[in-house]
Amino acid sequence: MPSRWLSRRAFRLHAEFGAVVAGCVAATWWQATRALSGNFISWFYTVEWPVLAVLAVWGWWHLMHEDPEAYRARTERQSDWDWPDNHGAR
Repeated sequence: MPSRWLSRRAFRLHAEFGAVVAGCVAATWWQATRALSGNFISWFYTVEWPVLAVLAVWGWWHLMHEDPEAYRARTERQSDWDWPDNHGAR
């Protein structure tokens, strides 16, 4: 069994995490420059983007430390859902 840090799923999570955090850093920089040039509302976004980056770190950490058996059971449960054709309408 591959290491939890080097599996295919892990590499996908690392890439997604990196893209999200890089986007948050870029957005923070952009909003900070706008705020410093006089756009007052950008100060709020300057704080919001790092908070979203911290949430991304938390989500990445949680997914990387998830029990593989729990993950497998959850994905199998989702694929076993039997949706009615009319989505429950009577």
